[in-house]
Amino acid sequence: MKSYRTYPSEKITFQDRTTGATVHQLTNYKCNSTHPYFTDDGWYDNDRRMLFISERENARNIYSIEIASGEISQLTNMPAGDPGLTSPMFVNKKYNETYYLYRGCIYALNLETLESRPLYIVPKGFTCGGARPTGDGESIVFGLTEDTSSRIHANLSAGYIGMRDIFEAKPDCRIVRIHLASGRAEEVWQENCWVGHVNPSTTLGNIISFCHEGPWQLVDHRIWVLNLDTGKAWKIRERQEEGEMVGHEYWFEDGIHVGYQVHHRTPGQEESFFGFEDYNGNNRMEASWGAPMPTPDHIHSVGFNLVVGDSGKTIKAFKYNGEKFEGPRIICMHDGDFFFGAHHPHPRMTRDEKHVVFNSTRTGYCNIYMVDIPEDFNSLPMVDMSQYKKK
Repeated sequence: MKSYRTYPSEKITFQDRTTGATVHQLTNYKCNSTHPYFTDDGWYDNDRRMLFISERENARNIYSIEIASGEISQLTNMPAGDPGLTSPMFVNKKYNETYYLYRGCIYALNLETLESRPLYIVPKGFTCGGARPTGDGESIVFGLTEDTSSRIHANLSAGYIGMRDIFEAKPDCRIVRIHLASGRAEEVWQENCWVGHVNPSTTLGNIISFCHEGPWQLVDHRIWVLNLDTGKAWKIRERQEEGEMVGHEYWFEDGIHVGYQVHHRTPGQEESFFGFEDYNGNNRMEASWGAPMPTPDHIHSVGFNLVVGDSGKTIKAFKYNGEKFEGPRIICMHDGDFFFGAHHPHPRMTRDEKHVVFNSTRTGYCNIYMVDIPEDFNSLPMVDMSQYKKK
């Protein structure tokens, strides 16, 4: 495999101070490095390699880490001091490529040859949320959002500054599909409502999810599913009561089920829980977390067996016993903060459910970690839920 530069392993392995679980610090460079967002599949080469973004040498580039050896390869070569690229780091297995945005153009990056080809110029007056491959690999999809920066001061990465203002502005938003074989672009959705988190099913070529973005308790409805062929959209997990907050949706590995979390803030009845539905909005399953968890909190699972989350300072897990979810139990401490959006832990389980990858700012810089999930779930300490209850 080609690379612009190869870095020797930076891997540091240690035992977690609370649980004894084996934790691997995968990056250790004096800059910020982040793994793919928990909704994005950045694994390739038969899951031996994972993409990540790092700001080494004062330049923002896409890298790959070989998990076994720890060797790091630089896959793009943007200049130092440049505004840099953005990328979901979602691998298209059909074409062995990923997609990034640079200076208003979406490019495809071949992960073997490192050749880049331009695919789409973002229209003037819009920003782009990042391109991801559809479940069949035949297309990419992405969202366009009206650029409101001339009238709204926002910094969503730093504490969601301006989030309510953008929500109330009801920007012009579109969802675009590009057919990779022909290069043909088509607009498949438009509305004057802030649309975000355009996530394709992992297996179905014509099905994606998106959300109505904004403060969770204020949006009309959070999770939507869209058929790219028909242009028809429908709701997933409608709000059950006023003020209920639903979000952080993601696709199961099967590409059929959508996971999410819910927060109740009814005085005296505060609780948090997670749930799953299939993409048609059927076969719902939900399990309470008991006390309300602090937010942000992100959950991920491969299927129904095990769910991981990152609220507070821990990477924690819930295990399905055939009737309900048990836990939460602590896998390890992440000890990170939630100030800057890209540096949130955003835990993501590996496909075999044996490891959890997460970010942490515990060293001052954001680095990438992977914890081995102990085989004996019941040996892990329970989370003290009383710490989340209001005094």
